[in-house]
Amino acid sequence: MTSPSETRIRRAMSNCSKGEATRMILPPWVRDLDLDHLADVYGWRDPKAPDRGVLLVPAPGGVTGVALRATSGAARAAAMCALCRTTHTVGGVALFAAARRGAKGRQGDTVGTYICADLACAEHVRVEKATAALKPTPGTTVDERRAGLRERATEFVAAVLGEVPVT
Repeated sequence: MTSPSETRIRRAMSNCSKGEATRMILPPWVRDLDLDHLADVYGWRDPKAPDRGVLLVPAPGGVTGVALRATSGAARAAAMCALCRTTHTVGGVALFAAARRGAKGRQGDTVGTYICADLACAEHVRVEKATAALKPTPGTTVDERRAGLRERATEFVAAVLGEVPVT
């Protein structure tokens, strides 16, 4: 049975067809998300198609979803996620591309950025102290990192939707 959250997430997908949104695999925990009061950016990789992922970003009146595709292979050196600004060890960051919305996307135009390979930015910004694998931005609080993640993810979504020029 499909939960109301699952239906709303599929409808919120901004850069894929209805068929693609229907076929995407949603993890069980999305049923528990309060989409009306979403405070964090959430993401996941499709277990049946590991090169595909989804990013959910809080938006006025709910949430905006973006379908992502990972390039083959992850970073071969330590790298920083462009969204949560967490530095990861080798393989912890991957280049993800999102098709632009509308005709541009259907013609193959994409927007790409380096994101945590597991798309778990919301968890990574909550790390209090640096570990061997995760190094959050020094001198910032968890709340500052969460706010920065929301801001940068919103800017990424705006670029995918064609609302701002891609730099």
